[in-house]
Amino acid sequence: MEDKIIEIAASIFEMDPRRLSIESSRDEIEKWDSLAHVMLIAEIEEQFGVSIPFEETGNIHQLKDFLRYVGK
Repeated sequence: MEDKIIEIAASIFEMDPRRLSIESSRDEIEKWDSLAHVMLIAEIEEQFGVSIPFEETGNIHQLKDFLRYVGK
């Protein structure tokens, strides 16, 4: 799951996936702005077949935060 999240994030942020880790955060990734945040959430939801409640989307600050949703 972690590798898939990193792969999705790398695609959204237009980065080499080797430059990302599951610990990567919004503060470290210049391209992780509000639009990229929405795109990342939408792609994670689609790829993993999950739904992240809107009220919880503001609590996602690191790639590892997605694990609590895709692991369910």
